[in-house]
Amino acid sequence: MDSSHTKKDSKKYLIPVIVFAAVLVGLSILSVPFIKKLNDPLFQEWFTDWVDKLGIGGWFIVFGIQVLQIVVAVIPGEPVELIAGAAYGAFGGLIVCLAGCVAASSLVFLLVRRFGMPLVTRLFGEDRLKKYTFLNDAKKIEVLTFILFLIPGTPKDMLTYVAGLTPIGFARFLAISTFARIPSILTSTIMGDSVLQGNWLMFLLIFLFCGLLGLASMVFKDRILDFFRRKDGKDRENIS
Repeated sequence: MDSSHTKKDSKKYLIPVIVFAAVLVGLSILSVPFIKKLNDPLFQEWFTDWVDKLGIGGWFIVFGIQVLQIVVAVIPGEPVELIAGAAYGAFGGLIVCLAGCVAASSLVFLLVRRFGMPLVTRLFGEDRLKKYTFLNDAKKIEVLTFILFLIPGTPKDMLTYVAGLTPIGFARFLAISTFARIPSILTSTIMGDSVLQGNWLMFLLIFLFCGLLGLASMVFKDRILDFFRRKDGKDRENIS
């Protein structure tokens, strides 16, 4: 391999990695006062009382925000998942977030099947959609869907729209994408629950793990997508 090409690739990923690390450090510093507040026994008591008073209404509020987050496709999901974990525990938060994902994914998928490419193009533009044309391969669509929804850093909410344009069946897409979302959501809800319980070791370990995974994803995500694009191109050449 050409050494100059390798250096260019290294520089290409260096700046995004530095920016991501800086943002991660900045968010960590900014979140310290809020995290300290969550660790305050008086605040914990107030928070749990507030959640109890909301009753089933609180569950539907989190559910609704999760649905909105996916449908709008620009709102980050992690804060919703952290709140869900703090309010309903790691697995209770996971359930409410997954329920929201299922409802939103169903709505988006069926809307795209009804209105087609014009809707998705209007929302995201043709240039962004061209990056995912390899998903039209019916033989690999299920495996590709699972991988893309599992990898941190991929635009999962946008992919929900893109999936509606592919040959994948509604039930299969819903099952695969929901299952692939579990690790990401669960780590966030565990973090939310850990902060409220004062389990700093658990919070720190998951935070560091997610941060390292995010950095790795920034470096390798494009390479993984390029691999699938090249493979799709070769398959098309063989068919023709």
